[in-house]
Amino acid sequence: MTTASPIQSKSLHHVAYATRDPEATYVFYSEKLGMPLVHTENHAQGEGYFRHFFFDLGNGDHLAFFQIEDVGEKDDYSTAISVAAGLPVWVNHLAFRLDTEAELEAMVTQLHTRGIDQMQEVDHGWCRSVYLLDPNGIMVEFCVTTDLEAFTQTEEEALALLRLPPGQIDADSAKETSVAKPA
Repeated sequence: MTTASPIQSKSLHHVAYATRDPEATYVFYSEKLGMPLVHTENHAQGEGYFRHFFFDLGNGDHLAFFQIEDVGEKDDYSTAISVAAGLPVWVNHLAFRLDTEAELEAMVTQLHTRGIDQMQEVDHGWCRSVYLLDPNGIMVEFCVTTDLEAFTQTEEEALALLRLPPGQIDADSAKETSVAKPA
């Protein structure tokens, strides 16, 4: 009797966030970032409704948003997931991969041309990133890996660092996340 290999995810199908303003979200992701809108669903639910819409990230991956109205949400809910949870804005964020530093520079130029000027660029040593906020208060990052060797660890190395007691975390490794916030 042979045992089957465990099923493993092939890629990200979609990740979904809330929006109060689907039009602003559409303009930001489709018109400014160049991600085409590829699917929208509208559903009545009780006395309310929800709208679920998807942007194509390529390779079968999607970014989705929900606009909800009277489906059980609190009146004062916030779409800024990190800040609403009492966290720094950079904790929960979307990071989109670019393949080269030339693509990152072209993205910065494209963003400026399309009216997005509030960006912060950070060199993390193993990657370079550009950060901005979407209309929902969600941090968006464009990232290019510049040193694959510095990023690559064995599972054992990564697990050892994951389990490192807080008192043994040095200032250099903790400092990186403290600079990754928008200007």
